[in-house]
Amino acid sequence: MLELSMTLPIKVQNGGLFISRGVGRHPARRLESWEIIFVEKGRLTIQEEERIFLVDAGESLLLWPNRQHVGVEDFPAD
Repeated sequence: MLELSMTLPIKVQNGGLFISRGVGRHPARRLESWEIIFVEKGRLTIQEEERIFLVDAGESLLLWPNRQHVGVEDFPAD
């Protein structure tokens, strides 16, 4: 079980919809905030530190702040 301790209100830094069209992969980066990724179609293969995640359509993934994450495979074609 994941237990989060935070102060309200929660601030949102960024949000949006990303459409890959089967080109590229998730960039390597280290953010100072939590990142929630929801996969609408296809599959996202992403690595956070040493752990690899396969996130399929209809699933979501919560990435921790201050941890390196990077796409492991190219985005699948639609």
